[in-house]
Amino acid sequence: MPSERLSRYAKIRRRETLERTLRAGAVARTSYCRVCYRVGEGPPGVAFLAGKRVGGAVKRNRAKRVLREALRTSSADLSGIETLVFVASHRAATARYSDIRRTLHAELRRISDHDS
Repeated sequence: MPSERLSRYAKIRRRETLERTLRAGAVARTSYCRVCYRVGEGPPGVAFLAGKRVGGAVKRNRAKRVLREALRTSSADLSGIETLVFVASHRAATARYSDIRRTLHAELRRISDHDS
């Protein structure tokens, strides 16, 4: 059975890349997360963050897991994006997946259309 990981997107492994994206990247907001991104050569490097404000470890992990799945199922063309950093809000830990998926897909389409 093939793996369903985010194989088309590399994880951001360097702290400098993550900090540069958070500090100087463009920002798109949804009610469930903040998406910081930098335009450049794709496919993008991706990171998912959830701070202590989201809740305990279980809630933080759920928020990141739901955001990862929403990105994985997205059909938006993100080839013009260099890095994507998703910062979960406290609402992402308790919201329905379908709501998160719908809003994140719309935002990713807007980002991909705006930056192409």
